[in-house]
Amino acid sequence: MKAFGPFRLDTVNHCLWRGQERASLTPKGFDVLRYLVEHADRLVTPDELLEALWPETYVNPEGIRKYILEIRKVLGDRPDQPAFIETLPKRGYQFVASLTEDSKTIEWESLPQPTGNIVGRQTGLARLDGYLRRALDAERQIVFVTGEAGIGKTTLVDVFQRQASQIPNLRTARGQCIEGFGGIEAYYPMLEALGSLLQSPDSSSLVQMLAQRAPTWLIQFPALVKSEQRESLQTEILGSTRERMVRELCEALDIITAETPLMVVLEDLHWVDPSTLDLISALARRRDPARLLVIGTYRPVDVVLSQGPLKALKQDLLVRGLCHELAIECLEESDVADYLARTFTAESMPPGFPGLIHHNSGGNPLFMSAIVQDMLNKGLIAEDQGKMILIAPIEELYPGIPETLQQMLEIQLERLSPEDRKVLQSGSVAGERFSIWAASVMLGESPASIEERCERLANRQQFIRSVGIQDAPNGSASEHYEFRHSLYRQALNRSLSGPSRAQLHLRLGEQLMPICAAGKSELASELALHFQEGRDYQRAARCLMLAAENTQKRFSYRDSIQVLRQALELASRQGPSTRIELEIPLYQRIADTQFALGEMSASVEAYGTAADLAAQAGLRAQQVTLLTQMALPAWFIDQGLGDQVRGAQVLQQALEVSRSLSDPLLLARTELAAACFRLLYDSWRAEDLEVCVNAEKVIRSLDGPASPLHVYHIYVQVLKGQVQQALEEADVMMSNATSPTAHVGAFGGKGLGLFSTGRYGEMLRNVRRERELARKNESEAWMWVLAEAWLRLLCFDFEGVRRVAEITMASDVESHAIWTRTAARIAAGYAEISRGNHDKAWESFAEVRDYEVTPKFFLHWHWRMHAELGATEARLSAGDIQNARREADGFLQSALSVADPNLRAFAWEINSRVARAERNAQRARECVDNALAVLDKFEIPVSGWQVHRTAWDICRDEGDHEKAESHRLRASNLIMKIANSFEQDEPLRQCFLGIPPVRRLFEEASSA
Repeated sequence: MKAFGPFRLDTVNHCLWRGQERASLTPKGFDVLRYLVEHADRLVTPDELLEALWPETYVNPEGIRKYILEIRKVLGDRPDQPAFIETLPKRGYQFVASLTEDSKTIEWESLPQPTGNIVGRQTGLARLDGYLRRALDAERQIVFVTGEAGIGKTTLVDVFQRQASQIPNLRTARGQCIEGFGGIEAYYPMLEALGSLLQSPDSSSLVQMLAQRAPTWLIQFPALVKSEQRESLQTEILGSTRERMVRELCEALDIITAETPLMVVLEDLHWVDPSTLDLISALARRRDPARLLVIGTYRPVDVVLSQGPLKALKQDLLVRGLCHELAIECLEESDVADYLARTFTAESMPPGFPGLIHHNSGGNPLFMSAIVQDMLNKGLIAEDQGKMILIAPIEELYPGIPETLQQMLEIQLERLSPEDRKVLQSGSVAGERFSIWAASVMLGESPASIEERCERLANRQQFIRSVGIQDAPNGSASEHYEFRHSLYRQALNRSLSGPSRAQLHLRLGEQLMPICAAGKSELASELALHFQEGRDYQRAARCLMLAAENTQKRFSYRDSIQVLRQALELASRQGPSTRIELEIPLYQRIADTQFALGEMSASVEAYGTAADLAAQAGLRAQQVTLLTQMALPAWFIDQGLGDQVRGAQVLQQALEVSRSLSDPLLLARTELAAACFRLLYDSWRAEDLEVCVNAEKVIRSLDGPASPLHVYHIYVQVLKGQVQQALEEADVMMSNATSPTAHVGAFGGKGLGLFSTGRYGEMLRNVRRERELARKNESEAWMWVLAEAWLRLLCFDFEGVRRVAEITMASDVESHAIWTRTAARIAAGYAEISRGNHDKAWESFAEVRDYEVTPKFFLHWHWRMHAELGATEARLSAGDIQNARREADGFLQSALSVADPNLRAFAWEINSRVARAERNAQRARECVDNALAVLDKFEIPVSGWQVHRTAWDICRDEGDHEKAESHRLRASNLIMKIANSFEQDEPLRQCFLGIPPVRRLFEEASSA
């Protein structure tokens, strides 16, 4: 620490010490002093201070002067004879005191007793002291400080925080729940607490650590994310869940507390959101050591009245010994006497006076201090050089003392001037803390006059205190004030008439609205609250939609649904037309979110409600869009029902409605979506493919060549052999994806394209990355596991397929289980072929082809054709040529009915091998020539190397060794192209290169 005179500048705890006491400096006042101390060797201009401390923010230079005055007051410095800060008129300021390095550390045992007017709380402080000692010994502590309003919870924590801040390197983070935000702003108090840590001078290492270990939290602070980081972070967190956010912060706090102890204070948990409760629960249940103390304060009565989950959580943690409760009790009469003795001498205090105050306050510290102050203000008691003077005997004073704090507050309010009362009332509308800017826009008065009144009230310690200059919502620097107690704010708010309160809320909301629309979406929850209180329920509902988006960005999908349902309740207060206009996008967002959660039935229901509302309102184009979106979850829950699947029915309905409209672009998009669904979920038909081609042409002509198409169009392109276009479209969709559903769909299409072109290594890297993301997000990894199983199948790693397939079978989602069971059966079939168990192999493939065993699912026909290929291999390997011919002919007929070039090449290739086994050289040559003709049109190394391998065998049969060698070389090159897509030391690469057909090709080259 830097030391000067009796002071020490503590940059770790962001405070100034005078001996063993903490001096009272506002945060910005501390920043100004610190900057001057760090540049003590030279003059510092006001412009330099403004640029250093308020970059990109306009601050009136007069604000600097105000902080200099504050610092001088704390230091006891005189401007005419400066001992610390010299003012050089019209030039700036210079720190002139001698500086030394103070390396002294304060021992825990030597911490001073608390100072100030806190009484009767020694036991509470001692208990907090004990919990902190345990935390310092790496035994994590969760403490709930509970008690009624005014009992002194915040005062106790404040005093303890000041006391504990003298511990070297102890970090403190503080956040507060806000009334009206609970359940809307996920993690609100924790984000505020984390934000305070990230504003500390040594925060760069914290930012770097969050980027590596908790990116879902770092992304919540856009100002701290560099532009070059943003894209990689967005990719890293895509598909995240609330569980991942909780786990990441738990791990991040473990890392922070391994370096330095941390105390987190979360106030007013009776207004807490569910996500923050999940976080507290997770922190309490972790068994890893951590030098962490979490203190949460709340009012038990408010928790009971709100029927929130906090009470149940605390009880559960208490039973398991995972938390402590520190219930703050009312003061005893002796405590009241102690309090009075700090103002008046004990000798001058009438014997019954402490009892009088205790009786009327009920031992509530806030009531107690308010009663004493009220009596002083009324002149019922007076103070003369520390002596108490009563104007009448105690028994005569008693009837005049208010019995409730509300009465006392009303009396204090009556003594305010009308102007001061208006300012405080407007502040109460803004919240527990308010800016001069907010009061100014609500009252329509100049900021200067309002600030003058607030400063006067704060100096008198009436109702509010200054918390320094901070950024107002509009970006300007504005003085901020907070109420000295929440009860003061409540009393002022209740003193407003309903219409007056609503008008103030509305005025503030209307000023915040354009600021929110310009990019400050974090204001959405506050805006919703102001519009709701201002009785503008339409705008409140729209702001809640934006608040739900913010909550989704924190991966609290269930909380997001709660917010949207709250907006639905507000929408119900509107007239029919406005109500429907609001309800449609609300139900649509609920459906989207439920799909992301895997709740397909609920998603279908919400989409259906939105579509019905659109139809009812005559919004037929919107109805079409909603029906098209509804098809995806509907198909998931109704798989295997053929034409009766609800997905097919809603798409047919969408087509019928779109055909009745004069909107060719909408019709083309609907036809494209319906055709893609039929091709992928039902069967491949030429007429549906033609619909896709024609619809794409219309969309491109009407909406531009770069217009995005349906995500499933990517799959159709791959299956047509247009792989490069499909990969490009997938990359665009993945980079623009705003939901996990869109990302998964585009990734799957890209994966199919990578498989088709033999880019196995790239696919493996993608799969492993996505599986790791799924693990981090604690989300269903079926897509990525299935992709890995398919990849291992293509690399002939049958044992690996079996292991991976066992993982996939753990899925409890039936629509996913069909996929995984199919992959497992095909894998088992090929594994049995390699073991010589041909009948078992054929049975596995037969199960895939049997609609009773394996109903329809996404791309089911594609998997069934691979099962036909496998069944042919099983018969051929067993030497059952007759049945191999029957299987091969059936597979060829199936393959020629679709456009997939790989399937066609495989079908001609295996037909050639069956003909060769039949010793039908002509048929073998015709079939392999047909396969080679497919290779001439498409780059398909997966089937290509096998086609050239068979052509090599046939040419050798024909005695054309030169052409045979040409085919062997081409097969080898395609094999190495696939192999080299892997890392050199990748086991799958070695597995692929080690299979008998590949070894045979390379061994032949060696012998030659």
